[in-house]
This record gives sequence, structure tokens and C-alpha cells, in this order.
Amino acid sequence: MGRALSAAVVGLLVALAAFAPALVVPGAAGAAPVTGVSESFWVEYWDTGEYVRIQATPQYVGEHVAVYVDDRESLSQYLVDQLGATFDETIYPALTSAYGSEPNPGIDGDPRVAILVYDFNDGTNSIDGSFNCRDIDPAGSAGGPSNRREMFYLNREAILAEPDNIGALAAHEFTHLILHFRDAILDPSPSRAPEETWLLEGFTTYGEHLAGYDGRTNGQLQSFMNDPNFNLTRWQGVRANYGASYSFMRYLAEREGPDFIYLLANQPLDGIAGIDATLADIGSSDSFATLFDDWVVAAFLHDREPPLWPYVFPGLSASLRPVSLTGSQPLLGSAAVANYGTLYLDFPAVERDESYQVVVDGADGAPLHAALISWDLSGADMPWVTRLDLANPAVGDTVTVPAGHDRHTLAVWARGPAGQAGTFGFTFTGAPDPPSGVQFLDMGGNDLFYEHAASLLDRGVISGKEIPSGSGLWFFLGRDDVTRAQFSKMIMLAVERHTEEIENLGNPTFSDVPAVFDQYGYPYDYIEEAAVLGIVNGYTDGRFRPYSPITRSHLVLMILRGAAAVGKPLPVYTGESRLFADVPLSHPYYREIMTAWSAGILNGSYVGDRLYFRPYSPASRNHVAKMTAQLLDHLDAAPGLSGAAADVVGDASG
Repeated sequence: MGRALSAAVVGLLVALAAFAPALVVPGAAGAAPVTGVSESFWVEYWDTGEYVRIQATPQYVGEHVAVYVDDRESLSQYLVDQLGATFDETIYPALTSAYGSEPNPGIDGDPRVAILVYDFNDGTNSIDGSFNCRDIDPAGSAGGPSNRREMFYLNREAILAEPDNIGALAAHEFTHLILHFRDAILDPSPSRAPEETWLLEGFTTYGEHLAGYDGRTNGQLQSFMNDPNFNLTRWQGVRANYGASYSFMRYLAEREGPDFIYLLANQPLDGIAGIDATLADIGSSDSFATLFDDWVVAAFLHDREPPLWPYVFPGLSASLRPVSLTGSQPLLGSAAVANYGTLYLDFPAVERDESYQVVVDGADGAPLHAALISWDLSGADMPWVTRLDLANPAVGDTVTVPAGHDRHTLAVWARGPAGQAGTFGFTFTGAPDPPSGVQFLDMGGNDLFYEHAASLLDRGVISGKEIPSGSGLWFFLGRDDVTRAQFSKMIMLAVERHTEEIENLGNPTFSDVPAVFDQYGYPYDYIEEAAVLGIVNGYTDGRFRPYSPITRSHLVLMILRGAAAVGKPLPVYTGESRLFADVPLSHPYYREIMTAWSAGILNGSYVGDRLYFRPYSPASRNHVAKMTAQLLDHLDAAPGLSGAAADVVGDASG
């Protein structure tokens, strides 16, 4: 058995010895291809990943290129000549000028680049061309077969399907050849590596543009523009990847100029580090981060008039499609943006004489950035770009832009670790001239209680809660309970009877409300003022219980007393109907509750076909806002009254 194994090993070594020279032996140094003389090549069958030997014959030999066609296949001489002449006259000079030369005369001693056309056997019909870096690697066949010459490959099936793209395919693959040579092979570092794919494909697609072929890139660009929430730095091989990389490279070229692109193509460092190093080499104050941020805005503004530097892409054909927001303003929403992707949120049109405010609140620790882009649909006025500062622990900010534009679009993007997947959530809201300059991040214009909360906010009756303190991010917290102390403050502000003077400072009315207060007098002063006006009575034990939730029935009592205290009492209900299933005529607050109902202050809620008021349940901030706003409507409309009408609530606790 041992002898048999040895024989097998010997046989394998002999086979490898025969195989290895075929992988690495170059053609005759400096030998020019001869039209009509077949040569041998290694090619890949993409369905299986297998490398096989084929024979191919040069059918065009020019100054810079030799075009080979698989001997088993045919390609019209017209297409071959078109490819060869275009490469010689346009592609080669354009790309070597922009990026630098390929290895010339190179590993095979021939100054011409070889293009081999064959059937890739690609069942997915997704591979149009390829470049094998081993072909030009002086190390030979390490890792697989090498043809030991400067060459690339075009899929015959792709050419036949779209013959107009033949020049674009050649420009794309030739850029791969140039970039691998200049970025990787010429890199003196022992840890040299190819360019990161997302940036490399930016060079290749931009190479198509430089050679005069925009057909493929325009389609790829539009795929990206249709859904720009796409990670620029994470390669997935889809059309939007190519479109994003092309768009970014095109912006770099427009912003920094052709010399920068040449230096970047020859920069040993890769990806973001290479961009930053090249910017430093030319003395630019820009960085990848600043250019990325400006590119995000430019992608939206590039085709809108008038142009605003640096947010321009001269000649770029694709238009970005933002997310059109609809609904009542403030328009509140939540979304998630991809790492190195962007969401463009387009708010409804507004009047030009209104200021506009947006608020963004990102997830804790999220690497988010945002800008409010204000523009004019008619193109009459210069756009404005206002950055939000999200580099804070709250990852939130508020910006307000003055009147002058009828459209406002919020761009939100993320810059986390390059190449990594992931999304980052955020909440946003936008509105023209919000009341008191405040928008709540948990209550938008479509909320059933918004108009009531907005009315109180506009009058200074409420302010919401800033979370975290000092962040400028405000929440209404509509489902939270309201305490008795909080509503004492609200009712005093609503009836406009609060003064800066601290009431009854030396003799507190309630045993559990000592003379302790903040800079605004809360809670002590508001409770004392309400007690003086008879709006609150407290309990029989002498306490007020300021931090207990106010019940819905006590809320009614304080609202009615507040109206009476300013001489505008609600008309007393004198009927005997049982409207609410849980408020019988014998209920101690029956008449007060029905008085509030008949005045439109409250409604109750149905369970099945029965209406309930829930008099002993805590009152939520939503319902307190609604009932207090309804009180203000009554006070605004009612003439001044006085007298016995206040007796309806005279002795009830609350």
C-alpha cells in the first residue's frame, strides 16, 4: 500500500511539474502579436470558477492594443476594428493621461495591451469583463493561473447583447489594469494591497466617463439616485454600488481637479486613508469627511437652479429622488439611515414668508450628520444649506431658517466605520413657524391632541419636557399623568392670574406644600395663587398632595373654578340626563361634570355602545391639554360675568 501511495504522489508531482510551467512561462520577450496567428491563454469559466486553456487569434493589432478572439467563437470584424481603433485613439490616451501608464513594455516585453474576447460561460449574464491581477504580477502564478502579459478580458455574450457598450467595457477593465499596477504593484510597502473596491470602482466608472462613454454609468448612477440610502463603502456588486462610487469619484474630480485624481490613483494608501493622505499632499484643508458631507448635499442640489458652490456636478445627468413627506405639520417621523448612506426627506411646500424649523434626534452614539436644504421651486433664489450639529451626547439638534424659500429638504447621513454594514435610527420633525419655536419629538400635526397642545404652547401654558436637560429636544409625553401641582401651574397661566410676587410666603395654606420653589415660583407660588382664587381647596386633612396625579373629576372642578375666578363661569347644566355610564345623578360631581360636558370641555369615551368618563382615573397630559385648550376657547369667546355662577363649585375638594 505504501508503494502504491508513493507512485500516486510521484504521478501527482509529475502532473504539477507539467502544469506549472504553462501557468508562468511568458511569451517571447518583445514579440509582437501577428494577425491570424493563434496563441494559447488561460481563461476562467465563471459558472464553475475553473481555469482552462483556449486558443485565440489576434484580429486587430494596433499601436497600443491587440484584440484577440477565441478561436472557437466569432465576432464581427467591424466590432473588432471598432474596439481596437477606439482603444488606440481614445481610451488609451485618455486613461493613461488621467491615471498614469500601465506597465509598459511590461511583463511580456510587448508595449501593447491584449484584449481577449471569449464566452465567459456566465449563466447569470452579469459579468461583462474582467481583469486578472496575476497576469501582470512579477511574482508569477502565485494563487492561480497567469498569462504573464498586460491584458484584460471581455465577455463575447455581453458585447453581442449591447455592442454599443464595447468601448465602455474596455475603458472599465483597462482602468483596473492601470490601477492595480500603480496602486498595488508599485507600492513599496511590504503590506501592499489592492485599492478598496468601492473606491476602485469609482476609478473604473469614472474611467468610462473620461473615455467618452456615459451610457452604462448614467444607468448605474440613476440606480443609486433612486435609492441613495446605500452604503458607499460596502461593496455588494449591484448597480447602485457602481452608481454611488461613480458619483463620489465624479464629485472628487469636480471639487479637487484632475491632478488630485492622478495623485490619488498613484497613492499607496487605500480607501479613506488614501484620500486623506492625497489631500494633505496637495495642501488641501478638505478631508474625506468634509468632501463626503458636501457630496451628500451636492447629490440633491446639483440639478437645481441657481447653482451653489461647492454643491455642483456640472454635466451630471441623473436626478435624485427624495422621500416625499405628506401629512399635517409639524410632520413627525422616524427612519433609519445606512452607514455611509443618506436619506433625503422632502417636506411639503410652505409659504415663502414663513421660517422653517427642523429637529433631529438620533439614537444614542449614532454617527449621524444632517443638513436642512432650503430651496426655491422656481429657482429664483439661491439655496441655503444649514448644518445640524449632532456631535453631542444627545445626537440631536434644532435649526430654524428664516423665510425666503418654499421648499425644505432634510438630508440625514451616517459616517461610521468604513466598510461595515448597519443602520442608525433617528426621529425628525419639521414645521413652519412652530408655536413658541418648539416642536415635540413625540407629537406631530397628525396627533389627535396636537392642536390643543399647540394652543397651550403658543400661550405659554405648557412647555413640554426637555430630554436630556439642555439638549433643546422637547417631548410632550402625552400619556403621562399630570400632577396636582403641575395643573395648578397650568390653570394659573391659562387664566392669566399668575404674578411674579410670591403669595402667602410666611403662612403656607397646605401642610404638605412648604414655601419651597424654583426661580419661577413653582410649585409653591402657583398653588398658593390658586388657593387664594378658590381654584383649589385641598383635602379635609389640610394637605394638597401636590405630587399625586390629578383625577379627571378634580380636573373638571379646577377648570370650572378657574373660569369662575376670572368672571367667565361656564353655564351650569340644569338637566337630569345620565350621559356617562359611570357618572350617575347621585355622583358628588355629577353637575360639574355635566356642566363641563355641555360647554364642550370634555367628551368621554365609548366602550361598546356605552359612554364613560372615568372620573377617578388619573388625567393624562393629552386629556389635560384638550380640556384646558377648550377652557381657553370658552374664555376667549365668553363675555365677562360675575356673581353666583361660581357657587356650582364652591365647596368641592380639589
